[in-house]
Amino acid sequence: MVIDKSTGRGCALSIASKTISRQLIKDGIIGKPLLIKPRKQGYNLVRIVDKRGYYMNTNRQQVDELAGEPLWVPSFIDPKQWERSVGQFTTLSPLDSNVEKFLLPYMDDYLQSLTEEELVAMVHEFLIDQGILNTPIRQRNGKTYYFNTFCIYSLDKTSSLFPYESRLKFSLFKVRGESCFNLTVWNKAATHFQVDMTLDDCIKIFLKTNLTTTAPVEPSEFERLVQHIGPPIYERIPENNDETTFDRIRVIVGLPRYLYGSWEELSEEVLKYKPEILQAAIRRIAADRQFKRYGIPINFLKVSNAQLLRDYSLELIFELCLRNSDES
Repeated sequence: MVIDKSTGRGCALSIASKTISRQLIKDGIIGKPLLIKPRKQGYNLVRIVDKRGYYMNTNRQQVDELAGEPLWVPSFIDPKQWERSVGQFTTLSPLDSNVEKFLLPYMDDYLQSLTEEELVAMVHEFLIDQGILNTPIRQRNGKTYYFNTFCIYSLDKTSSLFPYESRLKFSLFKVRGESCFNLTVWNKAATHFQVDMTLDDCIKIFLKTNLTTTAPVEPSEFERLVQHIGPPIYERIPENNDETTFDRIRVIVGLPRYLYGSWEELSEEVLKYKPEILQAAIRRIAADRQFKRYGIPINFLKVSNAQLLRDYSLELIFELCLRNSDES
């Protein structure tokens, strides 16, 4: 499911990652081996969620301690779905951030089952944790609006709580360090809040607020396949000492490992869209500033190798084929 955070409902669905993360912790994820990354030299990397809630590589001592344990799988998530998602988790990132980016979008049944009351409760808890109470929400003509200790939308008409002298002295409510919440959507919703409304009533307005009136466009199959095209890497053969030219260009295309059950399935999809991938890579090269400085026509490049690597990326090699001067 594509989660559109230009809508209040989309933000609420993203906030559900907090709930799932707490369930994972309750289920026993802390300190358990989640992924093993083999290395040619030295000990293998074992990744865990540490006590702070961060996805990390373990140290050598922990690797030895966890060596005999099977990979941990949560009790409430499909094992295949979990395996695909955890393989994309980024290290040094909080668990809830990884859940939001790499697990939540594929939990369609769970997201569709959430009721309005459940979404309101999740957003309520999130806003309280972010310090929304007794913090200015809006300021208009010297009047400041805020949620009081009892979660009631209130007006500081006489500026007794938040002194006002031509500009607000107190910072308006902000959510920092979180990608699950769109403050612009919240601020738009806040224009419809009424004094004496409860926080939950205001959240219901937030859930119905959209920044755009058009539905998000679903990416095409090709756009799902090619998620990133890396910058061109210019290489010279050992015999070429001329630093003002190159002999070949290497381009790495990032592919979505989590969308395919096996390397073979991904290989078939790459073969299906190979012409489109090559054209996209050529456009990437043509737009590169360094390539433009060489002053070489793009049609002087010819792909000599396309190899799907075991890390689920595609390596393309373009050779420089200079034409003979007598060619027409």
